[in-house]
Amino acid sequence: MVVLSSTQAVGIAMESWYLVVCKPRQEERAQVNLKNQGIASFFPKLTTEKLVKGRRTVKQSALFPGYVFVCLEAENGNFFAVKNTRGVSGFVTYGAAYQRVPVELINQLKAERSHSHESQVPKNGDLVSVNNESFKNIDAIYKEPDGDMRSILFINLLNKQIEISVSNQAISKI
Repeated sequence: MVVLSSTQAVGIAMESWYLVVCKPRQEERAQVNLKNQGIASFFPKLTTEKLVKGRRTVKQSALFPGYVFVCLEAENGNFFAVKNTRGVSGFVTYGAAYQRVPVELINQLKAERSHSHESQVPKNGDLVSVNNESFKNIDAIYKEPDGDMRSILFINLLNKQIEISVSNQAISKI
């Protein structure tokens, strides 16, 4: 006696996420080529900020360098097309089987990306902390950049709001 699962009885294809190894620094290329073939893929990125010579620089890099997640039907997926996509090296395998990634992990990574922490570069109206020779641990309101190396802030002095220009190195977003 053959017992069919509910998905087989209805005829719905079960999709799974798989982990794909990319050629060095070709994650973006692989994702674009997979998208062009109509294959769902996911490439999580990490946004980092640094102060370089007093200037804030924002850089995006791969959260998992060298890897991309792809979604394929477990039974009839086009695994051959994925393996032969430009930028892709092959699948991560566990023995003879392709390594599946839990859907919950993909959903969690996508949720983190959409609700990622706001950028540390302040925007107009953000609360910042000033820490320089003149103002130690003073809270201020960010107004706008003043060139590449400085910012204009509003601080309260003697119950009056005053506009000051401060080095970007002296402020941090709260």
